[in-house]
Amino acid sequence: MKKLYQNEIFVIFIMCLFQGIFLLYAISNLSISYYEAEIFYDKKSLVSLIANLSCEIFGRNDYALRVPFILIHFANAAMIYKISKFILKRRFDMVVATALFMALPASMSSAILLNPAGIIVFFTLLAIYFAKSEYNIALFVLLSVCALIDRAFFMLYVGFGIWALYTRKKELLLLCIALFSFSVIFYDVSSEGKPKGYFLDTVGVFAGAFSPLVFLFFIYTIYRIWIKEEKSLLWFIATSALCLTMLFSLRQRVPLEMMLPYCVIATPLIIRVLFNSYRVRLPKFRTFHKIAVGVTLVSLAVSYFAVIFSDVMYEAMFANKPQRHFIYKFDVARQLASELKNRGVKSVSCEDERLCLRLKFYGLPSGDSAFIYADKPEYVSDHKNSIQNIDIYKRGVRIAKFYVKI
Repeated sequence: MKKLYQNEIFVIFIMCLFQGIFLLYAISNLSISYYEAEIFYDKKSLVSLIANLSCEIFGRNDYALRVPFILIHFANAAMIYKISKFILKRRFDMVVATALFMALPASMSSAILLNPAGIIVFFTLLAIYFAKSEYNIALFVLLSVCALIDRAFFMLYVGFGIWALYTRKKELLLLCIALFSFSVIFYDVSSEGKPKGYFLDTVGVFAGAFSPLVFLFFIYTIYRIWIKEEKSLLWFIATSALCLTMLFSLRQRVPLEMMLPYCVIATPLIIRVLFNSYRVRLPKFRTFHKIAVGVTLVSLAVSYFAVIFSDVMYEAMFANKPQRHFIYKFDVARQLASELKNRGVKSVSCEDERLCLRLKFYGLPSGDSAFIYADKPEYVSDHKNSIQNIDIYKRGVRIAKFYVKI
């Protein structure tokens, strides 16, 4: 048993294995959302290319769509472990930092939803690894390539640029300024628009992405390092993303899928601050820390299983208004497509064009084989029996109702 405890690679493998099972279960309850369908059919981004290639090989289904991003999630976990070696001294601490990253709701969401977050995390961690290992040529090439992958990497250049200024790395600073300017101009990243405050909304999303108490630990970690401890590259990246997000949220809505990836990677910093504060105290003075960690773990576990077993929440919390469930926009389409196919439908037209794009993924292209209404049309007489009802159920709860003219 002691050998297994000391073999951190084996422990991380077991964690990935069990989380893989949980994530596959979560996928079984998901349908493609409109936002994901837009990405899938856009075919310009790296996320779209990965998803389309997987579906081309394994068929067009939710597992083929999402499993590649689970693999990216596991690669990110491995990179977190590698990065932790530059920040943490004990192998146990490195494993805990990796486990915390894997358990964060935001990390799990990036593993099963079609979005660029997982890719942003991977290339950010790889850039940090190159920087700390002093692979300067590889770092410069990687940073340059990132500018062509996604507009969200402009935030990476901010963090790297401030760190380069802090450590007096002139060549890296000039490169970051150039790449930041390119990203802002090429991708039209701006702060224009009618001023409106979204600060509280942003804080709420961050709290959900980390789980509320872990988010408080994260804020404390950023503050603690700011005033007392050594500032690492990882700290500069996470702090830059957090501060700019909160600042811009005072006047406009910030696309958090672009900013959160730079914050969730800070788990090695959280663990370092937590364990340093815990171990510096005598055992009899550690009671508060034990209670705080225990309550935080319970909070994190609730958030974790809320993501995995989201379907159960329809019955437990959203039986009367299922549309309020946070997972609802990732639901319904697959079940509706299956029912339509069972009734011989080959193509569809919809009042809601967004629904049509989602159904297209499941093999129902636009056409006149059937017309789908969200509300019963009054101008079609019932006695002709031309309108059919389709009810979608989850856990015994009717979550959607459609009227179909075939």
